[in-house]
Amino acid sequence: MACVLLRPDPKALFDQLQNMFSSTVLGGAKVIPESNEWYVVSNDYAMAEQYFAIADQLWRENNPETACCDNLYQMAAQRGIYPRPATHAEGYAKLSGVVGSPVPPSLEIQTTIGTFVSVGTTPLTIPNSGEIVVRIRALTPGPEYNSAGEITTGTLNASAPGINGEVQICGGQFCGGADAESCEAFRKRYLERLAYQPRATMAWIKAKLLEFPCATRVCVREGTCCRCTPECSDCIECGCKYCGTRMEFYVLFDDVFPCGIPPQNIVDDITTWLFGDPQGYGEGQVEIGVCGKIYAPVPLLVNVFIDIEGCPSSAQKQMIADQIREIFKRICPSLPLRVKQMDLIVASVIGAEVNSQVRFEIVGYEDQVPPFPRDLVWVTTCGDLEPECDVLPCLNEVIFVAPDTRKPAC
Repeated sequence: MACVLLRPDPKALFDQLQNMFSSTVLGGAKVIPESNEWYVVSNDYAMAEQYFAIADQLWRENNPETACCDNLYQMAAQRGIYPRPATHAEGYAKLSGVVGSPVPPSLEIQTTIGTFVSVGTTPLTIPNSGEIVVRIRALTPGPEYNSAGEITTGTLNASAPGINGEVQICGGQFCGGADAESCEAFRKRYLERLAYQPRATMAWIKAKLLEFPCATRVCVREGTCCRCTPECSDCIECGCKYCGTRMEFYVLFDDVFPCGIPPQNIVDDITTWLFGDPQGYGEGQVEIGVCGKIYAPVPLLVNVFIDIEGCPSSAQKQMIADQIREIFKRICPSLPLRVKQMDLIVASVIGAEVNSQVRFEIVGYEDQVPPFPRDLVWVTTCGDLEPECDVLPCLNEVIFVAPDTRKPAC
């Protein structure tokens, strides 16, 4: 039995009705065109076509792939899914001022593309560093307030004692501004949601964290942070889950903050947004019973020295440097950084037959505030870096060694 009533061809339908009328009313006589009988058959045909058209429409309107927009919205609303409204662009502004100066709970910042207001957690006073970072949001929603590195400064609309009137836009970026979701975009998202019902999986949580304005990558807190604690009873390997449901992540913002590491107040905002406050009650983005925390890693600045035998071309050097930068943009905190990774990049560009040597140099200990503890990274005998918990290696510079400054091989 067919699941769908097939709509007959128009001529076949007319002929069918004409033959039925001929056999039941005219006793088998032929229906003469333009006669009264012919118009009766034509009227029956029109009603049959209207029935099939209505049936087709009813079938289409119960299918989210073909339903019109109004019916699609009503269908999705029954499952608690609604079109997304227009969203506001957001970014991060760095304020400077006199240490201890009170920070107003609400700030308005004027830029060349519009006015932005502070949102989220704002420090109460200017800390000892003399700088704070606040999250800011455009007053008006829409994509016209997004930018990708063009807007670098702004000014406070109202002066605040002890705080400089000019502010710096971190990375020159504003992200997330969008028009209201279109019908077809909503249809695509709704169909994807129907096809994938589960929530709070690892993939889902990572994708959700990337929805935070300007976030570029998410790392699970693992590696040297994994500890087997007394809370873990009868377990051999706890991993980073402590035998419970606590989820721990790093959220990084490349090209927005130095080394991609957000300040603590932004980290706290992300934790509250994802897990809710109090946690475990489903007041954030995750399911009831899921708890966790977002961490801000400590940056470890690293120079990469590359010694290549012979004379590599400028293009080869540029290619090697670009690939190393990409590697560092994918590195997660608390995980080893191997010299072999760099060796493979160099060999892929200049060839494995050319001798080369790569070594790391940790820099910037004395310049960091507070000073970076040297015991938070272990350098192996072959030069690999094994950072301690919550330490993120960050590329400072790629340096190609000149022949007169070469050092003996490892």
